[in-house]
Amino acid sequence: MKIVEELKAKLENASAEEIKILEQSEDPIYWFLLLAEYPEFAPDNSWWFALCNRCDLPWSQLLTKQPQFEKYCHWESVSRLELMILAYRAPEIFQRMFPQGRAHDLYAFLTSLEKSCLLSQLPEYAEFIDWDEINAKFSIGNWFSLLSFQPQFEIYFDWSKVEKQPNHYWDMLLKKQPQFAIHCDLEQLYPNQHRKLMKHQPEIFER
Repeated sequence: MKIVEELKAKLENASAEEIKILEQSEDPIYWFLLLAEYPEFAPDNSWWFALCNRCDLPWSQLLTKQPQFEKYCHWESVSRLELMILAYRAPEIFQRMFPQGRAHDLYAFLTSLEKSCLLSQLPEYAEFIDWDEINAKFSIGNWFSLLSFQPQFEIYFDWSKVEKQPNHYWDMLLKKQPQFAIHCDLEQLYPNQHRKLMKHQPEIFER
C-alpha cells in the first residue's frame, strides 16, 4: 500500500522528535498496517495506551501477522467485525481470549456494511452466507463495495437493479473492476465520477 510505504520512508529518515510527531499526526490505522509488515517501527507503550477506546482499528490484520502485539490489545474496544475476522485468520488467539465464544454467533449482530466488509476481507466465509438475506438487505453501495474487492460474488447480484442507471457508486466499483462497465451507461455518470474514471480507468471510455 502506497500510504504504508510512504510512512515507512518517513520513519526511516526521521529523528526521535520527528517520529514522535508522526506517532501523533498519522492515522493509527495506517500505523497498524505499517506494523503488520514492519514491526520494527513499533511505538512505545504510551502510544498503544492512547488507543484504548478506538474501535475502528484493524487488529485482525495486525495480530494475524504480528501476534506479539497482542499484549497491547484492549479487547473491550475491538469491533465484532474484527473479532470475526481474527477468529478465522488467527483462531488460536481468539480461542485463548474467548474459550467459550463462537465467532459465528457474532454474525447476526453485524450491520449490512459490516457484512460487506467481512466478505470483502474474508471471502471464504461465503459458504456460511444466506445470499437471499444479503440480497434483501444489502444496499447498492454495500454490493458495489463488496464487488470492488471480490468480483466473483457477482453471481449473487441482480444487475437489473442498476443496469444502465445512474448511481453514486459506479466510480467506486469501476475504479477497481472496469470489466463491470458493460452494465453501466457511461453517459449517465455524474461529472465527478467521469473525472475519477478518466484518471484511473480511461480505457473504459474507449470501448
